[in-house]
Amino acid sequence: MLNVLANQANDMKPRSGIIKLTLLVALLLCATVAVGSLLMRSSGGSSAAIGNNAITFPVFQGEFISSVNEAGDIESSSNIEIRCRVKSRGREGVAILELIPEGTKVKKGDFLCQLDDSLLREELTERRITVAKDKSDVIKATSLLDAAKRKLKEYEEGTFNQELAKLNAAINIAKEKEKRAQEVIRHSQTLNRKGYLTRTQLQADVFAAETATEELTLAMEELRVYREFSKDRILAELQSDIEQQAAQLEATEYTLELSQQREAEFVRQVESCRIIAPQDGTVVYANDSDRESSIVIEEGATIRDGQEIFYLPDPSKMQVNAKVNDSKINKVKPGQRVDVRVDTSPETPIAGVVRRVSSFPLPRRYYQAPIEYEVFVDITEQSPLIRGGLRGKVEIYVEHQENVVQAPVSSLLVNGPENYFVIVKTDQGKIEPRPVEIGSNNEKFVVIESGLQPGEEVLIDADNYRDLVEFPVSS
Repeated sequence: MLNVLANQANDMKPRSGIIKLTLLVALLLCATVAVGSLLMRSSGGSSAAIGNNAITFPVFQGEFISSVNEAGDIESSSNIEIRCRVKSRGREGVAILELIPEGTKVKKGDFLCQLDDSLLREELTERRITVAKDKSDVIKATSLLDAAKRKLKEYEEGTFNQELAKLNAAINIAKEKEKRAQEVIRHSQTLNRKGYLTRTQLQADVFAAETATEELTLAMEELRVYREFSKDRILAELQSDIEQQAAQLEATEYTLELSQQREAEFVRQVESCRIIAPQDGTVVYANDSDRESSIVIEEGATIRDGQEIFYLPDPSKMQVNAKVNDSKINKVKPGQRVDVRVDTSPETPIAGVVRRVSSFPLPRRYYQAPIEYEVFVDITEQSPLIRGGLRGKVEIYVEHQENVVQAPVSSLLVNGPENYFVIVKTDQGKIEPRPVEIGSNNEKFVVIESGLQPGEEVLIDADNYRDLVEFPVSS
């Protein structure tokens, strides 16, 4: 470059001495810049003068803390959801008549809410009338069954024997009648032979004897038929009647049981209209403004079966449900120390600890939404600032090192894969690139494992000075 400038100067034809002097000064300045540039760009590194507006930061040695900062909802880890257990009548649901103020501290068994039970009480009365009628039917069916059983027993132990005795008595009478008729015939035959009795009278006595014999035969046949056939028929009819009455009783008992179940359901429904606290806690309304039609818990509002009315958090077991981005979730582990800051008092840290880290991300709320994981932080310090329903920020301490060399993250330059540099200010006020090996960072400072010593000055926003230095060629 010096030769080029000299040749240009020799080729010029100066018109005066002033022009010659000006050209000479210009040549000297150009030569100085060229020499300085050659000296700066050496193979072992580079150095350049630092501008007055460049900002440096001293490398220091001390405690390194890395943390993850996210926001979350403050809630109780022992949080009971109190829902409406009254079945809706129609589409409108059931109305809230009376409501305890939100934020009230309650004890187990305290009153929380009264729902409209007027229609339920009317239906309960109708169900009780139905139950009374069904009980009457059961009593009637039981009485008929008992009567059928008694009738069977009466026949087996009384009527059968009575009928048997009557038939036997009829046979005995027929036998006696036949015997007497035979004696009459013998006497009539004797009288007829002696001429004292006509033949017609004798024939009448014979007919009477034959009739008595037939009556005896008929009586004996009736006994046989009664024993062999009538008894079984009557027993079958009586048993059938018992079975019919038993089936009728069973049907009425099932009907009564069903009506009693319905009555009990309406009793439970009426009782469910008065809601009491299942445990100690602070009342939080289950308002929901995220839906298309927002839900507001207030007197006069209607709620449906299964809808949440209250949350009853245990104030002694509070937690933060934080949402952590997937780029940071691998750093977060159970047991890590946490500082919790409530939005209403962000200057006051409250101690906590990570209890659980979700294994799966939350569903995305919209397309291209960030991927987030739930992290549950137990609040281990009692504080009046902590209340359910508030928002807060958590600072999760994921790494801690003692007495390590650190430099600002903005002082790092990357020149090739895994090749990190910083621009160091020398004692002569020059700047030069310095290769370093780095460790962890907390988005403000990075741990320098080798390449720098405490007290050395490095440029902040080093990327703005990249073009002023030449990096060493890696071997």
